[in-house]
Amino acid sequence: MQATVASTTLTGVEAAPVEVQADVSTGLPVFGIVGLPDTAVQEARDRVRASLRAAGFDFPNARVIVNLAPAPLRKHGTGFDLPIALAILCATGQIPAGALQDVTAVGELGLDGSVRQVPGMIAHALSASREDRDLLGPSDASGLLGVVPGLRFRAISSIASVRAGLPQYRSACISAPTSDRVHQVDLSDISGHASAKRALEIAAAGGHHVLLIGPPGSGKTMLARAMCSILPGLTDTERLETALVHSVAGLDTSAVLEGQRPFRAPHHSCSTAGLVGGGSPPRPGEISLAHNGVLFLDELPEFGPASLQALRQPLEEGVVTLVRAFGTVRYPARVTVIAAMNPCPCGYSGDPVRPCTCTAGAVSRYTGRIGGPLYDRMDVCIRVDRVDPGAILDGTATGEESTVARDRVIAARQTADVCHRGALRSMLTPGARGLLEAAARTMNLSGRAVTRVVRVGRTIASLDSASSIEESHVSEALGLRSWEPS
Repeated sequence: MQATVASTTLTGVEAAPVEVQADVSTGLPVFGIVGLPDTAVQEARDRVRASLRAAGFDFPNARVIVNLAPAPLRKHGTGFDLPIALAILCATGQIPAGALQDVTAVGELGLDGSVRQVPGMIAHALSASREDRDLLGPSDASGLLGVVPGLRFRAISSIASVRAGLPQYRSACISAPTSDRVHQVDLSDISGHASAKRALEIAAAGGHHVLLIGPPGSGKTMLARAMCSILPGLTDTERLETALVHSVAGLDTSAVLEGQRPFRAPHHSCSTAGLVGGGSPPRPGEISLAHNGVLFLDELPEFGPASLQALRQPLEEGVVTLVRAFGTVRYPARVTVIAAMNPCPCGYSGDPVRPCTCTAGAVSRYTGRIGGPLYDRMDVCIRVDRVDPGAILDGTATGEESTVARDRVIAARQTADVCHRGALRSMLTPGARGLLEAAARTMNLSGRAVTRVVRVGRTIASLDSASSIEESHVSEALGLRSWEPS
């Protein structure tokens, strides 16, 4: 006899429909799985056999062949355990085949028959919702009802429970974020650095990339970690997008679903695949895990050249495209990058107290590791010098709290949405255009750099609630790009 159960497999951050077809026929006892399964899917044979017996079902002493269609699509992961087991039970008449119509099954089986979650449950739920099918999955995935619109979820904790029939489905009831803040570094925790805090506020308001240059211990890392505290909470659409990436990567999604923007800070030894994604099967990299949030690259020149240059296209397009022999995988990567570096190998070039011991050639090689194209994509480059120790110990010059700056950021974004919808060039006043044109020639700015200066100027104008980009806005934007690599 034959039976078919619907399921899905991950391709990037999406789940593609898969038919799990089981054929049980007379012949020598064998249990085979075909249809380009990976090792995890092949191992399902032992898990399915043990779990069915533990749940009190009979595993057929016959020829059992399971086909995963479409055959050319690679299948990976342990989520096929549940649909394979259900297809075998239907094919052997132990459960009625009609019970699985309009149902998509996803879940891993334990040897005791328990049903467990698998990475990418949100992607599987979205696929089931699009196909207008019920999702049959583990009970501990019931939280999907508060995330995926239109989802009908049938929860089971053990394969044994299907003996009495499938449970009734529950419809999705989207929940609002319970909190949009967790413990973060607050701007008021940082002494001094008024210009750097202003730069972060501009970056938060316009989604601009930031490069912080300064000696060791000057506060670059704390400033970067304070960035999330001045960003508004995730919108409902951003929550789902970001949680989807984290779910596919097998990470906890609770903070994201509460509205907290992600903050990722990979070590500089991170590989290219770890930074932009890759592997077998492909997995999202750090830039995708920071989607709708902040990617902090500390000690920027210490990252591998290939890793840094792999960031160039995602920073422009907001998406990572991985082309492999089996097809193309895309991961979202709309992030705000904050990078930090020392001005030279010893770290003290330009320091007013401690002299630099590096030669000009050493400084040039060190800063040259970044590469001009990547530097060109940094909208804000600002020097961060050390704060007077007395101010740190006294707790003076801390400035305002992040909540005050965040209110201005939210207001600036609203102003930009309302007033700044036209072409960037049309927003420049004649004086601002003349200033930018002269500065572009003097500073030898590329076309990309000129456009980015205008975008930063537009953000500054939004912070000032101005409908056009004035000379003062362009002047401040140019000042935020004044650092040049040696």
